[in-house]
Amino acid sequence: MNGHLLMSSFCNWNALGRKMEEQVIMKNLRTLWDETAVKYSELPAFRWLVKKDIREKSYGEVNDGVKSVRKMLKDEGFEGSHIALIGKSSPEWMESYLGIVTGVNVAVPLDAGLPDEELIELINRSDSEALFLSPEKEGLKDKVLKECEKIRRIWMMTEEEFASFPEGDESLSSAGEKDVATIIYTSGTTGKSKGVMLTQENLHDNVQNVEYDAEPGCVILSVLPIHHAYCLVMDYLKTMSLGAVICINDSFMHMVRNMGIFKPEVMLMVPLMIETIYKKLSAAEEKALDQPEFAAAKGDSALYEQMLSGLRKTIAGKVFGGNLRIIFSGGAHLDPYYVEKFAEYGVDIYEGYGMSECSPVITSNNPTCHKAGSIGKPLKNVEISFDNGEILVRGSSVMKGYYKMPKETQGALSDGWLHTGDKGYMDEDGYLFINGRVKNLIIMSNGENVSPEEIENKLGLCPLVAEVIVTGENNGLVARIFPDQEAAEKMNLEGDELRAQLQKYIDEYNSSQPSYRHITSLVIRSTPFIRNSTGKIKRQDALKESPAA
Repeated sequence: MNGHLLMSSFCNWNALGRKMEEQVIMKNLRTLWDETAVKYSELPAFRWLVKKDIREKSYGEVNDGVKSVRKMLKDEGFEGSHIALIGKSSPEWMESYLGIVTGVNVAVPLDAGLPDEELIELINRSDSEALFLSPEKEGLKDKVLKECEKIRRIWMMTEEEFASFPEGDESLSSAGEKDVATIIYTSGTTGKSKGVMLTQENLHDNVQNVEYDAEPGCVILSVLPIHHAYCLVMDYLKTMSLGAVICINDSFMHMVRNMGIFKPEVMLMVPLMIETIYKKLSAAEEKALDQPEFAAAKGDSALYEQMLSGLRKTIAGKVFGGNLRIIFSGGAHLDPYYVEKFAEYGVDIYEGYGMSECSPVITSNNPTCHKAGSIGKPLKNVEISFDNGEILVRGSSVMKGYYKMPKETQGALSDGWLHTGDKGYMDEDGYLFINGRVKNLIIMSNGENVSPEEIENKLGLCPLVAEVIVTGENNGLVARIFPDQEAAEKMNLEGDELRAQLQKYIDEYNSSQPSYRHITSLVIRSTPFIRNSTGKIKRQDALKESPAA
C-alpha cells in the first residue's frame, strides 16, 4: 500500500476513534461534575457563615479548587491511592472530595466525631496514603503521622493551604466506570464497621436516577454529616448536578436559627430532626391557642379554622425561614403522623429508603409520585425482590463489596442481589413498605416473630415518650422509655405519677394487640439512648445509660 495512503487511512481512523470516544459518555463522577461546572459556572454553589457574615462561592470558583486538588495529587504521585477526609462540611471538604474522585484516586470520608483511636484504626484499615484534615481536628495530625505507616502526606482543609496548590489542568485523566470511587465506612448499629466500596458507576447512576425537586438556584440547607452517603450523595452530588445553592449548617444546635438566615426551599433530614422540630411547632401552637381570641372564636368553626391556618403560617415562617416547601426524609422510619402534621404547616415530607451499600438511595417518594406510609417506588436502575420477607436489591447502584472483608461481602451479596436485612412488602401500586429488621426480630417462646420497630412506632406517638426501644426479655416484651422532659414538666409528672401515665398508655396499646405483642414490663431510663453519628439508636447498647448525659 502507498505510504501516503497508509498514513491518510491511519489519520482518518484515528480521528474517527477520537470522535467515537467523545461520543461515549463515561458513567463516572468526572462526567457529572464537568457538566455541572460548565452549565452553572456563574451560579452560587455554597453559602456558609463566618461568625455573622454569609460567605459565598460560585460553581466556577469551586471548579477551580477541584481542578487544583486533582493536579496537586497528580504532581505528588498519588494515582489509584486511597485518600481519607476528616472534617465537618465545608467548601474545602467538597473540593477535596471532588478533586479525589474526578481524578484517578479513591476517597475515604471518615466521621470526624469518632474518637482519635477509631479514626486511626480506619485510616489503617482503609490503606489510606494521604489525608485531608479539617482545622478543628489539627490535634490528630501528629498521631496519624506516628501511627499510620502508609500516610505520606496530610493537607489541612483551609483556604491558605489550598491557595498553595498548583493551577488545575483539564487534560488529566479520570477513573473508569468500574473503578472504586469511594469507600464509606458504615457507622452501623451493631458489630464492626465495614468499608462499603462504591464505584464510579454506582454513584453516577444513583445521582442520575434520584428524582429531586430543585431548579438551578434553588436554596438547600444541608444539616446532616457530610461523610455519610445519604448527605454526600443527596445533599451535595445530586443537588449540585441541578445547580442548587447549598447552604452549610454549622451545628445541629443552630439548625432552626440557620433556617431563618438562609431561608431554604428544600432540606434533607432524618426522622430525629423532624420529630424535634415538630415538638417546637406543636408547643408554639399550643401556647397560642391558649390566648383569649382563639377561645372566643371556637363557636364559629369557619373563623376558627381561618385563624388556625394563619397561626400555622406564622409559626412555620418563624421556624422554617418562610420558604421551606419540601423535606426529604431518610435514614430511619418516619411515622406517617409527622407527614400529616407538617402538611398542616405547608411543608411536604417525602420519605425514601436506602443504605450505603446502594449508593445510597433505593426507593423514594417525590412530589409527582408518593404514598403516605410508604418509602416510595424503586429508582429506575433498581430491581426489588423478596426472600422470606427480606428486601433484596439489584442494580447499577449496588456496591462492589466490603473492603478487605470477603466473608461479609459473600454474606451480603448473592448472584448480584444485595440482602438488605430489612423486612417489607410492595403494594399493588409498586410502593415499598418496610416493617422491621431481620436481625431485630424477637422470637417469642410460642414461635411468633415480633418486629420491635412496629411497636416502637406506636408507642412513640405518646407525647410523654421521647425515645423508646422494645427488647425481648424473660419470654416477654420490655418497653425501655426515655420520657420527654418538657412534656413531663408541663403535665407536672415525675416519679410514680410519670410511671403511671406511661403505663396507662401501654395498657391502651396492649388492649388493641394480640397477646404475643403485649408489653409486659416498663423500664424508665434516666438518659437518652446512645446513638451513632447519623442519629440511629445503637440497639446493642439499649440496656446502657448514656455516659454523656
